[in-house]
Amino acid sequence: MKRTDKTTLMNDAITDFIAYLRYERNVSEHTIKNYQSDLKQFQEALIEMNLCLSQEIQPPQIAVQQVDRLAIQAFLGRLYRQKREKSSIARKLSALKSFFTFLWKTSAIPANPARSIPLPKLPQRLPPVFQEEEIDRLFAGISGVDVLTLRDIAILETLYATGMRVEELAKLRLVQLHLRERWIKIRGKGNKERIVVFGKPAADALKRYIARRQELFDHRNHSASSQEEESVFLNWRGGPLSSRSIRRVVKKYVEKTNLDRQLSPQSFRHSFASHLLQAGADLRVIQELLGHASLSTTQRYTHVSVDSLLDVYHQAHPAASMDKTEI
Repeated sequence: MKRTDKTTLMNDAITDFIAYLRYERNVSEHTIKNYQSDLKQFQEALIEMNLCLSQEIQPPQIAVQQVDRLAIQAFLGRLYRQKREKSSIARKLSALKSFFTFLWKTSAIPANPARSIPLPKLPQRLPPVFQEEEIDRLFAGISGVDVLTLRDIAILETLYATGMRVEELAKLRLVQLHLRERWIKIRGKGNKERIVVFGKPAADALKRYIARRQELFDHRNHSASSQEEESVFLNWRGGPLSSRSIRRVVKKYVEKTNLDRQLSPQSFRHSFASHLLQAGADLRVIQELLGHASLSTTQRYTHVSVDSLLDVYHQAHPAASMDKTEI
């Protein structure tokens, strides 16, 4: 889009933005759906409030060139009056900031109206993690030798062993797997590549499943596409398993094990980071394995008690064993 006096309608701008996220930024479909939902809600709210409408088109539509800071603040005020959660409002404002930054960088608008609007301050919530005993209970509670059960075990083992995102696991291809060497090359957020490693339990689970994986193709009434042939994790019809289905697999076994907390696929990723740090792993190594651009993001994933930190300190720091009288 070029920066001109020509009106750009919100619908067209959203289409361009979603295409950018999908094809250039390699953003997950789950995240894209959230962006679409938030932007459509913003668009509908402005129409209801009779703001930023193009006078050239009927029925009324939003012209992005007419959206200013006051219009965005009016939308946020509406959300606060509806008593929306601060986290929900922060997500919607973050979506608007990304959207208008894209429009400004592509010269569709002369200035970014969302740039100087601060995000609401949110309380830092520690994400739920599996205790090691819960991990043991989870795997001990899975029985069966059919191909779908073997697939589910391989999914859970891989999530815990690598700290991969659900979307990364759903997109995993056979060519990315190096079972003998026990590592995987992942293309994650922002199209960035990284290497993750895994141990014998995950390797064994993957080998058992892949040895039987061909059985899932027998349920199809069509020949396999190249994507289906390459996808590691398949559904019962032989097609690629979606990230939504992977979330259902996790939920199924968490409920089956009677774990009383809201544990999710993200809990495996949090647990991966926390358990590594508790065992003495370097935070920057964990950052690399998780694929975080910022170390501060990795720190939020870690759950280390003060006692654990003190234990590491007393074992490792030269001055930890010194008596105060020696100082």
